[in-house]
Amino acid sequence: MTAKRALFDRGGLEEIFRHTRNLVVATLIVAAGMHAVENPDIITAKGIINTPIAGYIVFSIGIALFLLNFADGLYRLSKVRRHLALQLLVVAIYLIAAVRVAQLVLALRMTDPG
Repeated sequence: MTAKRALFDRGGLEEIFRHTRNLVVATLIVAAGMHAVENPDIITAKGIINTPIAGYIVFSIGIALFLLNFADGLYRLSKVRRHLALQLLVVAIYLIAAVRVAQLVLALRMTDPG
């Protein structure tokens, strides 16, 4: 009963979707930065003098957003009064899911459309 209340009445499910959305956005930003670094010759953007450097900056911003999202999740999790083992389990699941989502987004970016 308390899990149902935490997920539906207290906004836990909304938090899960918000963190997932933020994770996907950060991963897409990382993928865009990697693409700019790997393919500087096919990217033409006005005002960018050095595409690889811009790519590294975008990549770094994506990593920073990922870490901020993770820190936010840890902070919110620390406010929940549950057993430490349960919190560590949730952190491990979050890290595994984050790595898998990042791998899937990057794999989608690398697939050949033709």
